[in-house]
Amino acid sequence: MSAPRAYDLTQMLQKSEAFCAYQERCSFEVIEKLKRMGAEDGEVLQVLNSLIDNKFLDDVRFAHAYAVGKLRIKHWGVNKIKQGLLLKRLDRDLIAQAVSDLYEQEDYFGILKEVAERKWRELHKEKDPWMRKQKLFRFLASRGFNYDEFSDLKFV
Repeated sequence: MSAPRAYDLTQMLQKSEAFCAYQERCSFEVIEKLKRMGAEDGEVLQVLNSLIDNKFLDDVRFAHAYAVGKLRIKHWGVNKIKQGLLLKRLDRDLIAQAVSDLYEQEDYFGILKEVAERKWRELHKEKDPWMRKQKLFRFLASRGFNYDEFSDLKFV
């Protein structure tokens, strides 16, 4: 299912290095890119091995950067981050490690509280307190936060 051949192996390696140097990438993204360039399976392995040896590609580093970025910038919860990493076809152990690092190294619960408080203020027009709380809980769940993490938050 590869595209028509447009590049030789050296060009593919150079383009892949530039692709990985621009931002963190995972193996799956690089493989897809190489297939679009017309690389055969053996060439894909050669390029991947070269990228890994030269530290352009590291799935552990990618998983950590992805998780931290989505938490800090997009304010996603662990469920949504896990799903995103699964879509990148990363190993489940690697995903579990990246998520546990969020709890240990990042202000995960501080971000959750900040997101919840901002949404609570946005819902000020809702007069029924039960409905307001339900809307908040649905919003937080859609952001990927676990019910257990936000169910006992108190709002004034």
